[in-house]
Amino acid sequence: MLPMIIALPLWIICFVLFIVLFAIVFWFWAFIDCLTSKKDTLEKLLWVVIILMFPFIGALLYLFIGTRGGTKMTKHQGKKLVRSKKNKLLGGVCAGVGKYLDIDPTVVRLVWVLLSLASMGTGVLVYLIAWILIPEE
Repeated sequence: MLPMIIALPLWIICFVLFIVLFAIVFWFWAFIDCLTSKKDTLEKLLWVVIILMFPFIGALLYLFIGTRGGTKMTKHQGKKLVRSKKNKLLGGVCAGVGKYLDIDPTVVRLVWVLLSLASMGTGVLVYLIAWILIPEE
């Protein structure tokens, strides 16, 4: 005889599946919209990190703040976020972020690894996207 399965009404199962499917489609929309937007590289990278690290909440934040142009980042005349050619280990992303923030790239690498471990590998995906988005010097 088959083991007894908790009998849930069909409408509850359908509702939960609908909510999960909606959340996945919404997250995917926010991610693609952010990548194809005309935002600065730094602002685009910031939103990608937020959307990937906090999936549904990050997508909601992007919907309510990022799409309305409410985050106007000031342009720094002397600084530009670029990947480093000289001090790179893999793609130069951490070295470029370190140079932009005026901190040691080793600290940026360590923080990136810790965030990658804490987010179950999402930091690796963010690094690859940053590698694509951030221009090389």
